[in-house]
Amino acid sequence: MKNFTLIIVVVMGLMVLGANAQTQLYGTCQFGGISNRGTIFAADTNGSNFHNVHLMTGIGDSPIGGMVQANNGLLYGVSYYINCYDTCIIFSFDPSTGTYNRLHYFLDQSLQGAYPTSGMILGSDGNLYGLCSNYGANGNGTIYRFNPTTNIYTDIFDFENASGSFPNGTLVQLNNGKLYGMTNLGGTNNRGVIFKFDPISYQYDTLASFNYWNGANPIYGSLLMASNNLLYGMASDGGYDQYTGSGGGVFFSLDTSTNQITDLHHFWSNDGCFPSGSLIQVNDSLLYGMATHVCLNNPDSGDFGVIFNYNILTNTYTVVHMFDSVNGSSPQRSLFNGGNGKLYGTTTNGGANNVGVAFSFDIVTNTYTKLIDFNDSTTGAKPNCDFVEATVITTGFKSITNTPTITLFPNPATTSITLHSQLTINNSLLTIEDVLGNKIYQQTISGNDTQIDISTWSEGVYFYEVIGANETTRGKFVKE
Repeated sequence: MKNFTLIIVVVMGLMVLGANAQTQLYGTCQFGGISNRGTIFAADTNGSNFHNVHLMTGIGDSPIGGMVQANNGLLYGVSYYINCYDTCIIFSFDPSTGTYNRLHYFLDQSLQGAYPTSGMILGSDGNLYGLCSNYGANGNGTIYRFNPTTNIYTDIFDFENASGSFPNGTLVQLNNGKLYGMTNLGGTNNRGVIFKFDPISYQYDTLASFNYWNGANPIYGSLLMASNNLLYGMASDGGYDQYTGSGGGVFFSLDTSTNQITDLHHFWSNDGCFPSGSLIQVNDSLLYGMATHVCLNNPDSGDFGVIFNYNILTNTYTVVHMFDSVNGSSPQRSLFNGGNGKLYGTTTNGGANNVGVAFSFDIVTNTYTKLIDFNDSTTGAKPNCDFVEATVITTGFKSITNTPTITLFPNPATTSITLHSQLTINNSLLTIEDVLGNKIYQQTISGNDTQIDISTWSEGVYFYEVIGANETTRGKFVKE
């Protein structure tokens, strides 16, 4: 039982709206819930009022890693259920309507990649990009593209061992448009590599190979471009401890102008060890991250972990919190910097039920607060997540729900839509707005069916409202 992830829900370009918007936390549990296939849930931004918004029940469910929001307003994620024995998928979830759909089955096309262990990112071109940790043409994993408009999956690069293999983390896109990431194995020393990939030309370059001293075998994390124009990351193994001769992971930087890795801190002992997530930057000088264990010179003796910060101006590493079994232990993913200035995260173990907690951390006072104890039956178990705030835009409408008497089809649509009413409409006002609140269409309608030509409209999400004498119906559709 593992893997709970939270995602920020922000429709690109909508933050200028002065319309109805609700900010919440959204997340997934890989297991737990009614069918032990996980849940999608929401919570208030202060960490209260956790509640399920979707229960996973079918083949291919059990989400893993982070979700991401595409330009159509939907959340997208991947699943990985016990080695994908009953397949793993790409799914979408609509935070406005609660609609869940399975879109791509990895094992049905395993030569194009399978076994995703982390979520996707939204590229600057509007497509989603992710990594498969296995399969593909060479059996070493893939980089893939998923088009949220057409739901088309494309394998755009197949890893082979010499230049890196078995990626488990997430990608990051820099201002140059290139995608950067890490692999768990492969490269010169078979300890993993840092790579760059051009999603336009499909050019792949190995920038650096891990050699154990500078790190080895990164797992879930992504790279972070800090304000000093260096990439920072963590490797889950490698480094060196003078007392044991072994390593518990490395905190490193990469200069993209020289492709030089610099090992900045070797994890071990009560400094924490075996980091598996990503770093975040909270101000000009401080990066924050977590390590999964506290090793105490024995990698099997500690299962608690730490929160730490690293000052990139003074190159100083400081532990600011040590986890324990009561308040949570073994964080697997990353911290999130909330809008209120606090950091949020989860642990996979510990808490009242020993199945993980969600927490906040105040960087001003170094105060740690447990927000919720997870459990199997309702909220899920073993959270393995990135905690982020979410804003759901509903424009000027107070609800985005259909009534049983009025439906709109097809949805998504390309050339036209039909509004169908089970009861005859008499002189009702139909209004359609785009996500910015601009009125696109308005007319008085009567009868049972109203067809509207949308062939020249821009792609995206639209909201409709039908106001009659006795009821008002609101809903939304997607133009592809």
